[in-house]
Amino acid sequence: MDKFLEKWTFMEERLLISSLVFNTLLIFTQIIMRGAFNASLSWSEELSRYVFIWQIWLGADLAYAYHEHIRVEMIFHWLPNDRARCFLDIFVDILWLAFNIFLTYKGAHLCQSMASRHALSSGMRLPLIYVYAALPISSFFLSLRLVYSLYTKLRYGAQAPREV
Repeated sequence: MDKFLEKWTFMEERLLISSLVFNTLLIFTQIIMRGAFNASLSWSEELSRYVFIWQIWLGADLAYAYHEHIRVEMIFHWLPNDRARCFLDIFVDILWLAFNIFLTYKGAHLCQSMASRHALSSGMRLPLIYVYAALPISSFFLSLRLVYSLYTKLRYGAQAPREV
């Protein structure tokens, strides 16, 4: 599982880096078009927004892999020993997993609703299911990562290896 997680993290990094480069070039092109040619691309701002939405949701999974999410660590320092800290860490991950399962479930219902209504974006006429799918897909991937993290924490306790 560790090898799969490493490959998944690597692919996710490359996808996010590529989307960031794409988004930067797209916005730069829009600025040049407006400034130099006094014309703009009608679809670039909308596409940039949708790519950014995907970056945020996929980035949440990658941030978990690198332990970069904001957290209040003061509570951990108040606890008397590693066992209590590990217990609190497991409890927080269980709550987070429950929330991600909720987001996956509700996000899938939202996507079904968008698909049944054939909702399209205003400028590009892109089916909105492609935009809204970022929520359940990313929440699902983060849920998988949380399950694996919980497994290692329950198996190894306070000595659980870090993911990345």
